[in-house]
Parts: sequence; structure tokens; C-alpha cells
Amino acid sequence: MKHKKLLSIATATLTLALFVLSGCQKKEDVLKLNAPFTKMDWNNSKDDVIAAEGDDYETYDSVYNGTTYSFNKKYNSEDGTVKYMFDDKDKLMCVAWSYSTTDLKALEDLYTKINDDLTNEYGDSGYNTDEAENTINNYGNIWYLDFGDIVLSAMTTEENKALQVAFLHPDVSYSEDE
Repeated sequence: MKHKKLLSIATATLTLALFVLSGCQKKEDVLKLNAPFTKMDWNNSKDDVIAAEGDDYETYDSVYNGTTYSFNKKYNSEDGTVKYMFDDKDKLMCVAWSYSTTDLKALEDLYTKINDDLTNEYGDSGYNTDEAENTINNYGNIWYLDFGDIVLSAMTTEENKALQVAFLHPDVSYSEDE
């Protein structure tokens, strides 16, 4: 009788230990994207993107030797375009939102808002082109992060004024030293 009770306690303890250990096993992490204009993550496929964004899109070659899927999308109360760029293996490498206007003040205000939001979330950027020479019409910041770089850039000419905020997959991101 004593052995059965000990065996029951040992079995219960072993079962509990296995349950706890199995819950602590490292599962394959989902790479977080953290872009405020999409709910996608780095593991999403083009089918996931189309299911989330709708079937009204354009495609063109991506800089990663795959396809870019482009959708109209509002962000920060402004109409723009969200782009999902895939590589030649259909792996999501970059998600970007872009905006263009003829109003320089509107562009500058939106740039400041997005820049402030990113700075509040991630701290000061690791690279700021505002301080570089010859950037009168082009400026931006880069945040070097473990889950991938974030690049905020603006370009202004007399005719065109545009900005883009891009979230890069860690595989195509760079360290501050590069």
C-alpha cells in the first residue's frame, strides 16, 4: 500500500514536471513587425496580406527579387500606400507606408508626427540625415532594432513632396556599425 502511494505521488510529480517543462520549451518565435499601419508579422505570406488588406492591389517587382503588393491605406489620418515587399522565396522582407502631397507644411507636419511617435516608442534614432550636409531636400532617421530596422525618410522638390516609413526584416537590416 505504501509503495502504491509513493508511486502515485512520484507519477503525479513526474507528470507535473513534464507538463511544466513542456510549457517552457522554446517554441519557434513569431518575428514581430510592430508597424503601426498593419497587423502583419514577418512570417505572414502574400495570401495573408491579401486576406487582410483586400483584393484591390497592384503588384510590381520588389528590390528583394520578388514581388511588391501595394494597397491604398490611411495612416495618421492621411491617405497613402502600404507596400509589402517579398523576396524570391516569397518571404516578407519590408513593409512600408508612403505618402505624397503638394503641401510642404502637411508633409513636414506628418514627418514630425511619425518621427515623434517612433522616437517615443524606440528612443533616438541611430542615424539622422538632418545633420548631414547636402540634405536640404532629403532627410530622415533610422532606428536599428533587433526586430528589424525602421527607416523614416522624406524627399521634397518643387513638384513632389513625399515621405515613407519602412520596416525592414532583420535579414535585410544593418547594424549601426555597418
